Amino acid sequence: MRYVVIYDVSDDNLRNQVAETLKDYGLQRIQYSGFMGDLRRDKINSLLVDLKKLINDLVENVQLFPMCDNCLKGKKIVGKPKKYEFKEVKDKIAYF
Repeated sequence: MRYVVIYDVSDDNLRNQVAETLKDYGLQRIQYSGFMGDLRRDKINSLLVDLKKLINDLVENVQLFPMCDNCLKGKKIVGKPKKYEFKEVKDKIAYF
């Protein structure tokens, strides 16, 4: 099933770890704090475990929304989507 994943993480290091974890599961960045991709049930459960380890008891959150193909067909975009590339800048990752 396809999922849209959004997150609100204020700590730079933790936010980068969340993004890297989502990429490791094959999700594609669609916004600065948003990813989308297909995940099988076993992978979604594994991802949830990995995210819980990262977030722990912090006041941060990651939200996963299942998206059926019919719902995705109704997607609307206003403006031009950004292409997210990263460059390492003095030991930090900056997104452009």
